[in-house]
Amino acid sequence: MSEIQKSDANQKRGFLEDDCGKQSSMRLMSIIALVASIAFGSITMLSDEDSDKNDLYIVTVFLIAAFAPKAVQKFAEAKLPPKD
Repeated sequence: MSEIQKSDANQKRGFLEDDCGKQSSMRLMSIIALVASIAFGSITMLSDEDSDKNDLYIVTVFLIAAFAPKAVQKFAEAKLPPKD
């Protein structure tokens, strides 16, 4: 293994970076949607008012927004040939 490959393999990646070390806005969007879902779900559960089904729908949409785009991106990138 060459020195460049060794140093690249040992280099730590941040949580919001992809495998190549580039900043990933998709991961940032997923984190924001997940935090929004957790926050809105907590507010809904802790509120004294009777919650209706709209609250559940909003939390579900935030959860879908957090995980679905990343899954679709993984499948799309797996089927595309790598760029040179």
